[in-house]
Amino acid sequence: MPILFAIVGATGIGKSSVAVELAARYGADIIGVDSRQVYKGFTIGTAQPSATDMGRVRHHMVNFLEPEKVFSAGDFCANVKGLLAANPERKFIAVGGTGLYLQSLMLGLPQIPKIASEVRSEIENQGLSVGTDSLFKMAHEVDPEAMVNVDEHNLQRIVRVLEVFHATGRKLSEWQKQREGGIGRLPVFWLNRSRENLYARIDARVDKMLADGWQDEVRELAKNVPLSAPAWQSLGYRELLQADTAGQIAAVVDDVKKKTRNYAKRQLTWFRWQVESVSVDLDRTEDPVAAIAKEVGNA
Repeated sequence: MPILFAIVGATGIGKSSVAVELAARYGADIIGVDSRQVYKGFTIGTAQPSATDMGRVRHHMVNFLEPEKVFSAGDFCANVKGLLAANPERKFIAVGGTGLYLQSLMLGLPQIPKIASEVRSEIENQGLSVGTDSLFKMAHEVDPEAMVNVDEHNLQRIVRVLEVFHATGRKLSEWQKQREGGIGRLPVFWLNRSRENLYARIDARVDKMLADGWQDEVRELAKNVPLSAPAWQSLGYRELLQADTAGQIAAVVDDVKKKTRNYAKRQLTWFRWQVESVSVDLDRTEDPVAAIAKEVGNA
């Protein structure tokens, strides 16, 4: 199997540093499993791997997609399968926090009938009239299971949940139990920490994003990337673009911290129940790289 194993966990948990060390140890490339880090130029606010890490280990599925493009689990699976087929001699480690992408890659994609574009257009127009918050609530009502790891900014996912339900009369979560075309199960290592430590790391990371020039990045992107582009759905980007005063910026930062903590909480729930994995407690494991390498050796 070209993919040796997967490293997953909540945003801010510390996946990148562990994964880079493991990739260097095994002579492997990293495949990013993150729905936001795919977009070109949306670097700081989506916490893409650092230039140092990307220089040390080759990364795929990161910072490669035009911001105007929609990117789905199906697109992710097709791209990764193409990468594996073109590089059968290379070794890879899958790393990220978008559990749906990893699940779809391993188990296959749901066999949902093609849905007429008019259905999606009608839902999107409804969102323009009643607001995306209302669509978010509707999606939760019709299919709470499919919305477990989805926030109100993920309009693509919200609309998908609603269009599948309205067009087929069945929940997306039900369709997801009928899958085809997966590459098979991988060894999965779930990195975890106490909530207190994780939330402190998230807050510190958001502060660092701002210090590293996130607001400048947002303003530069706005010069060339239309605000209708899917990449702008990434948390904090639109809000930071509209912030002018120090007070407004501080309010955006606080809101991003809160929503990121909430997202991380949903990720913890998802990975605990949706993916068979070996848990690695980063608060208690002195050398997580060695611990995971030992498990891989025993597999």
